[in-house]
Amino acid sequence: MNADDSEHLLEELRRLKAENTALTRRSICFEAALDMIPDGYIVVGRDGNIDYINNSYCQQFGVKREDTIGTPITRLIPNTRLLNTMEQDLTEIDVFHEFPEGLTVSGERKVVSTRIPIKLDNGEIIACAALTKFSRYTFKLLQSIHALEGEIEYYRSELSRHSETQHSFDNLPTSNVSFRKVKELAERFAKSDLPILIRGETGVGKEVFAKAICQASNRRSGPFICINCTSIPADLLESELFGYEEGAFTGGRRGGKRGKFELAHQGTLFLDEIGDMPVSMQVKLLRVLQDGYVEKIGGEQKVRADVRVITATNQNLEIKIEDKTFRKDLYYRLNVLPVVIPPLRDRREDIPALAYLFLEELNDKYEPRRDIAPETLACLQRYSWPGNIRELKNVLGRSFMTTEEKTIRAENLPQHILAAIESHGFNGQELRGLLPEQERDILLTTLRKNNFNCSKTAKVLGIHRATLYTKLEKFNIQISALRAAILGDAPLNGFAAKQGAEE
Repeated sequence: MNADDSEHLLEELRRLKAENTALTRRSICFEAALDMIPDGYIVVGRDGNIDYINNSYCQQFGVKREDTIGTPITRLIPNTRLLNTMEQDLTEIDVFHEFPEGLTVSGERKVVSTRIPIKLDNGEIIACAALTKFSRYTFKLLQSIHALEGEIEYYRSELSRHSETQHSFDNLPTSNVSFRKVKELAERFAKSDLPILIRGETGVGKEVFAKAICQASNRRSGPFICINCTSIPADLLESELFGYEEGAFTGGRRGGKRGKFELAHQGTLFLDEIGDMPVSMQVKLLRVLQDGYVEKIGGEQKVRADVRVITATNQNLEIKIEDKTFRKDLYYRLNVLPVVIPPLRDRREDIPALAYLFLEELNDKYEPRRDIAPETLACLQRYSWPGNIRELKNVLGRSFMTTEEKTIRAENLPQHILAAIESHGFNGQELRGLLPEQERDILLTTLRKNNFNCSKTAKVLGIHRATLYTKLEKFNIQISALRAAILGDAPLNGFAAKQGAEE
């Protein structure tokens, strides 16, 4: 053998060694991966002997790998189908197999197996592999699922408890007789599945009422789906309400989309601003309300929609019916149980309670905590609130953030509210509706602004001068002492001292 042959032989040996090293690494990785899976994996050669068996299979049958490889498969599994699979060139996916009694360590007999022949490129079958799913892993999954279901149920109950507190009628404070009657009526309506039409000005809390009705109903555990009929373009409203099938139109979502009716199945669907719904959509809505089925855009099958419908509007639907912009038949279908929420200006006695409620929400979120002065509450009660409760909440939020002190005072309110109060003046009825500390602060402020002239003060307050004197005596307010304090002849305590210093 010459030098060239020797060098060539050495090169071939190095190549074979490298290939062997690579194969060994692949085998190690292959075995490690197969030993990680919980399913049993086994390979049987053409001779019927076991070529490979993973750790899960060994544990299930109580054997060692080194004692099993090379032995006939029938010795391990007498009723094996692997030999038949090779002979008939079968592929079996997820088929049931039952081991003989007492064969497995766990006692498990019924399993699910997948068997495939292993072939060379020329189609020759050289082995057969099987992947067997043992139920012990399934049991572990079931245990995990049950544990997760327990957690879900816990969080669901906590969420339900929170919703009951947040969205219940008890969370709508009132001292107003009319509003209390509306609450009682709505709570009684909640017990049925008949449609409810909530009417009221913008910001009175129609959606809050709808959620409270849902929470008081037998559908409280179902979904509450809300859609604003004015916030969605008319050409998209149908797909939002009823959904669509895949390919119904260009740009649609793959797989289609479920509509709000379908999402609200066995729950409540709240259609806000129903008065702004296009007439073309009103016809389709009426049809769904009549037969209880929804037909998706591009669909051929109808979907059952077991939904309690609550609608709301701030418009005069009777006028819209005359104008032919709202269908009379739909109106009768929706207005089965009417609820009319009074505006905030008609329940001014509720303003302090609402103000404290909103203030507490702000204090829970932000620092430092703030309170509200009595004279500020008095100002809030004098304003007409065209935006109702929503406006009140926004005004308090703005005042909370803009004041640098820990007490929200009247001067912290928006200027347009102060100007409206100033131009409106007082009347005797408004003054009688105030809390004692509010009334006292109003008396002192009005006296100061009118240079302690009792005639002018009584006129501004809308009361008789004798009534003013009675109130001054009631609150121990002495005009002479106030004037002397302003002139520097005597000190003032509390609110009067501050007002005198400012004068």
